Amino acid sequence: MISRAESASRSGVRTALCLVGLGVLVLLFFRLGPQNILALFHQIGWRFLGVVAIFGAQELVRAAALMQCLPGESRLRFRELLYIRFAGEAVRALTLTGPLLSEPARAWFIKKQGVASSAAAAAVIAEFTAHSFGSAVLMAAGALFLLCCLGTTSGGLRAAAAALLGASALYLVGAAVVLYRRIYLIGSVARAIVRLPGLRRRFRGNLTGVRRTEDALLLVLRDRPGTFGRLMALQLAAHALLILEAYWAILSMGLEVSLVTAFLAESLTKLAHVALFVGAAEGAFALLFHGLGLPAAAGYTLSLIKRLRSLVVALLGLGSLALLQNRRG
Repeated sequence: MISRAESASRSGVRTALCLVGLGVLVLLFFRLGPQNILALFHQIGWRFLGVVAIFGAQELVRAAALMQCLPGESRLRFRELLYIRFAGEAVRALTLTGPLLSEPARAWFIKKQGVASSAAAAAVIAEFTAHSFGSAVLMAAGALFLLCCLGTTSGGLRAAAAALLGASALYLVGAAVVLYRRIYLIGSVARAIVRLPGLRRRFRGNLTGVRRTEDALLLVLRDRPGTFGRLMALQLAAHALLILEAYWAILSMGLEVSLVTAFLAESLTKLAHVALFVGAAEGAFALLFHGLGLPAAAGYTLSLIKRLRSLVVALLGLGSLALLQNRRG
C-alpha cells in the first residue's frame, strides 16, 4: 500500500506540473493574441461537431482494436468495450495525466466485467502498445518527409524532426528485438524493483501475476500474427482518422492547407498528445505551425480544440460509467 506521505507527494507533483502548464497556457494565450485565438474559434463554429464526430469514430475503431486483444473466452461485447474506451477517455481528459491513469482505469473496468486481471491488463497494454507502434511509424514518416522534402523549414524544426526520427526508429527496433527474442521486459523491470530495500515484501507476490500478464501480452503481439496484423490495421485506421480530424479542424479555421500539412501537424506532435499536460501540446503545436510557416495561433487553437473534444467525449465517458455501474447492479 502507498503511504499517505507518498500519496501526498505524488499529488503535489501533479499539482505543480498542472500549475506550471497552466502558466504556459496563459502565457501563450496572451503572447499569440487573444483576439486571434478567439477569432479562430469563432470561425470554426458549428464545424466543431465534425471534430467530435471524427474523434468518436476513432474511439469506435480503437474499441474494435481492444476487442482483438482479449482472448476468445474472455471477449466482451463491442458495446461494453466502447463504454470502457469512453470511460477511460474521461479519466484521461479530466485528470490531465495522459495514459498514466486512463489505461489502468480501462484495465480495471474490463476486470469488473468478469475478465481475469492478467487478461484485462494484457489487453489494455497490447492495444496501447500497438497504438504507440503506429504513432512511431507516423512520427518517423513525418520527420523523414520534412527533412527530405521541405528544405525551407527552419534549422530548429529540422533538428527536432531529426531527433524524432531517431527516437522513433530506436523505439521500433527495440520493440522488434524484444518481441522476436521473447524478452520478458516488464518482468525484468519488476524483479529489479522488488530487489530495492523496503519493496521486497510488498511486491514479491505480484511477480506471478506480472508473468501471466506478459505471457498474455506476447500471445497477442508475437505468437498470433493474424491477430497482430488485424490489430495494427485498426490502429493505422485510427491514426488516419486523427489526421482527418486535424485536416478538418484546420480547414474550419479558414486556413488553406493540404492534407500533407495536417499529416505533419498530427504526426510530429504525437509525444505531446501522450503527455496531455496543460500547456505541453499547445506549445508543441504553436512551435510546429510557426516552423511550417502557418500562424502559431492556429496551432495553439488546434490543440485547444483537441482538448475540448476530449472533454466532450469525457462527458460521454462519465455517462458510460453510470451505465457500467447499472449493469453491474
